[in-house]
Amino acid sequence: MSLTFRLRKNSIFLALALAMTTSLAVQASDLIVGDQSYSARTVMEAAGVLKDLPYSLEWKQFTAGSPVAEALNVGSLDVGLLGDAPALFMGALGAPIKVIGVSRQNLDGVAIVVAKDSPIKTVADLAGKKVAIWKGSFSQQLMLTALDRAGVPRDAVDYRYLSALDSSHALDGGSVDAIATWDPYVTQQERQGARVIATAKGLIPAQSFIVANERAIKDKRAQISDFLQRLQAARAWSVSSAQNTDTYANAWSALTKADAEVARRWFERSQIVVVPITAQVIAEAQQTIDFFNGAGLTKSYPAGNVFDDSFNAALKSEAAAQVSR
Repeated sequence: MSLTFRLRKNSIFLALALAMTTSLAVQASDLIVGDQSYSARTVMEAAGVLKDLPYSLEWKQFTAGSPVAEALNVGSLDVGLLGDAPALFMGALGAPIKVIGVSRQNLDGVAIVVAKDSPIKTVADLAGKKVAIWKGSFSQQLMLTALDRAGVPRDAVDYRYLSALDSSHALDGGSVDAIATWDPYVTQQERQGARVIATAKGLIPAQSFIVANERAIKDKRAQISDFLQRLQAARAWSVSSAQNTDTYANAWSALTKADAEVARRWFERSQIVVVPITAQVIAEAQQTIDFFNGAGLTKSYPAGNVFDDSFNAALKSEAAAQVSR
């Protein structure tokens, strides 16, 4: 065998090996994101920020935060979007996850609601009444904190532990007197004449988190940073004009078969923006941990343990996100 032939043969092998390595690298760069009810996917598609992605993006849809947290824990998701409590519960268990960003919303969309003709006017009136809450969520934290603030003993209320959807149906049917819930259920109830007697404002943080699996943080940092920037841009676009909000609402309702007017009112009120991690974010997370520790649902631990602020550089500040509105 001549030297020229051997060199050519080796070159072919090297080229094949390089091609295989590149292919594997591309496959490894795929990002798997856990969304809830198409919220993030729809806003990103409507805003047009998913064009020319330099990696493959796979969406997995969930109807609640707890299964998103579990999927992150076992590594079947790289990134997930969820409320604060499920992520903080996982953090208490030492799960390999980190909060890498925050979704801020108008807290008027997290509320205690009573039926249209209910005699209940204030939280104090809930003593002796039946209320529906979802354990380990904004719902439970809001209801119990509101009762504490109003001076109503927690055991003076009769609790029904129901999902947000079932709570809404229970209020419609009259089997409960009040529900603690979040949008779009607050908006749906208001359209039917229901009344809000308290909101999360001044009571609980009701934060939502962008969470990543630690292995993904190590292996897919560039992709995660890029995704965060695109999500932040999409959220800023959605609140920058009424027309954009309408476009988002119409796209979401078409995909989910939900009422477009409910979606529009929900998105107009929520005004969701994506912001980086700050000391205030961590302090508010500690407030939530301490609350659920007091309720016997999780152990107490330093909230900072579950945060990774190394992605802050990829995100505009909260002030800049506010300017984008």
